[in-house]
Amino acid sequence: MTRFLTPQELLQIAQTLPGDPACLDLGVLDAVCARAQAHFMDRDVYASDWLKAAAMLETVALHEPLEAKNEFFAWLVAETFLNTNGQYMHYEPEEALALVMRTKHKDARVQEVAAQLRSWTAG
Repeated sequence: MTRFLTPQELLQIAQTLPGDPACLDLGVLDAVCARAQAHFMDRDVYASDWLKAAAMLETVALHEPLEAKNEFFAWLVAETFLNTNGQYMHYEPEEALALVMRTKHKDARVQEVAAQLRSWTAG
């Protein structure tokens, strides 16, 4: 069973970022959490943990809820969600940042991000 992050947990993740950037839009944090849990016609919109993580990453990257460090935050949200659900990734930090930047600039969509996250997952 998937364990979803709460907006409060997202704020805790944000507090770990260098400089503890303020959250400028709490609604985005709520949207990040809601998007991962989205259902349509009694089915998960994002059927795997990697798709859920990718949707969360994309929402943060596009909507930038913090005053700074949104790219790092987007990555940490996705990684924390996956770790919470027993999925651990091995990746190069530069590659993770490049994926977030491609997502931010709409050059990578949720399915592509999810595939990359899955490819970095151990075991």
